[in-house]
Amino acid sequence: MTAVRRSGRPARRSSRAARGLALWLGLSLAILAVPAHAQEADRGAATSTDDGEPDEHAHAGPDDSGEGSDDEHEGDDEHEGDEANVDGDTRESDTSESGTSETDAGQTDAGQSDAGQSVGDTSESDAGEESSSIVYRLESIRVVGNTQTAEHVVRRYVAVREGEPLDVDDERLEQTRYTLLGTGFFSEVRLSLERGSARGRVVLRIEVRERTTFQVDNLVLGVSEGLAGTYARADAPIVPYGGLSVSDANLLGTGDAFALTLLLSEPQQGARLRFEDPGAFGSPFAINAMGFFVHGREFYGDDDVLVTPLRCPDGDPMPCEAARAAVVNYLRGGGSLGTGISLSPDIVLRLSYQLELVSVLSRPDAASELRGLDVVPIDFLVQDGISAVSMFDLSLVFDERDNAALTRSGTLLYLRVNLASRLFGSDYDFFRAEGLVRHWVPLPGWDHTLRVSLFAGAALDETPFFYRFYAADLSDLIPSRMLELNLDRRGPLNAFRNAIAEHRIGQLGARLDLEYQIQLFRTDGDFRSLWVYANAGLYTLADVADFQRPIRGYSGIDLLPLDLTFDVGVRMDTSIGVFSIGFSTLLGFVSVG
Repeated sequence: MTAVRRSGRPARRSSRAARGLALWLGLSLAILAVPAHAQEADRGAATSTDDGEPDEHAHAGPDDSGEGSDDEHEGDDEHEGDEANVDGDTRESDTSESGTSETDAGQTDAGQSDAGQSVGDTSESDAGEESSSIVYRLESIRVVGNTQTAEHVVRRYVAVREGEPLDVDDERLEQTRYTLLGTGFFSEVRLSLERGSARGRVVLRIEVRERTTFQVDNLVLGVSEGLAGTYARADAPIVPYGGLSVSDANLLGTGDAFALTLLLSEPQQGARLRFEDPGAFGSPFAINAMGFFVHGREFYGDDDVLVTPLRCPDGDPMPCEAARAAVVNYLRGGGSLGTGISLSPDIVLRLSYQLELVSVLSRPDAASELRGLDVVPIDFLVQDGISAVSMFDLSLVFDERDNAALTRSGTLLYLRVNLASRLFGSDYDFFRAEGLVRHWVPLPGWDHTLRVSLFAGAALDETPFFYRFYAADLSDLIPSRMLELNLDRRGPLNAFRNAIAEHRIGQLGARLDLEYQIQLFRTDGDFRSLWVYANAGLYTLADVADFQRPIRGYSGIDLLPLDLTFDVGVRMDTSIGVFSIGFSTLLGFVSVG
């Protein structure tokens, strides 16, 4: 109380001492309530409070003074007092191989480190008030653990920039972590704040663990029925086929993506190559390109088909039989160029222009089939000779799945529109639209999930046959198309004995299904996990004309072209992709002609 003793009038010592004591206590409380580094405005640090509430996060940032109470630095021996974790928990967060968030035990026996105060976590102070965050200046960004991925690729997905204000509760930090995980480049991502070169300045440390980005997306093997069933011939050709799709989302660590699809069989071959640079020339816009070429063979009609052949196609493995079965042999080739932009971490918008040429090598002069009770002519849905398809492709993807390969929770929404017109050089005028929504719900107890899925599409006007919808696209009981090529000519199952029997191809298509999957076991090796799945659903396929002129021979509810689809099998999560083996896969090796 030296300041009090300076008074030269003893009669007022007690009152002055009381006032001095009160002043000293007030200043002491003020100093304790406001951290020292929050006053360093000349260092570029700014203090933010919410509704004037005291700040408990002051100790979470760098402080060169090293001063503070014992309570403020409890647990600093473990965390060294120089990092503030920003992963949404009071511990550093990592993500497993499946992309789901897990937490490390970053706590001391005495309690959680103050340096590990969680982002967005609000706890009460000793006075019972909520905390607010200190705002720092981001001095630099440091990336560690990226042995293959270039540093500028990682920085591309960071939502904050050097020199910007930042606090440990900043939503952009959590957004950055999820965005990096969403690229598929990394199995783990950790963010933390370290001391900068001066008070009020911090360094953002991004620690990643890379994963294999090259994977096998699709592998198909089977036998095509060829013309089996067309005339119920036992000696009809059975032709093997094989297809493969591979991709790399981080080609040579550049962040560029490529995908290659190949299909090979005796009568049909095809290839498609896609490439995308998600941050072309340092801009927020992506550039994507695609090129393809196919030699295809399309079947029309059913067992009642009647054909007037023009000639036997030269070099066809099934010479005149193909012509008598209403088969069109053709070539397609072309490419596309487009761009895209991420509207948010979950939403991507893409626009591209595609030009392709179609050359019909051979086709019957005319053909007809029995449709219900009527014999109707077959429309081959393609122009003779060489024709061009010139169209724009617009797509929107909303993806908040926790893992694209083996999803446990989240939602996927996909919308796509194609427009072709003679106004920009197309020989076909058509409009095509499709949409898919899937939602995964994790179930309590074991590691199991329920998925609901809805698809709907329409291909109107002069849409050529390869851009229409097929039963093979909607049913699991028919080998799926690849490169818009039909691998098998079998029709719908027709479980309900209705008008779906008359539809192998249509302008309108829709499917609704449910799927259940459960994990049997998980390992840390290249074979990561094994799942069992089962799905069942309904689908429909129709033409616009069916609503104007119902198919004769069907009445009542049988006019509704509805069919059953189902599948059961296993999924194997490996270091090179997820593989499914199910009942639908085995159907590719079974002849049902």
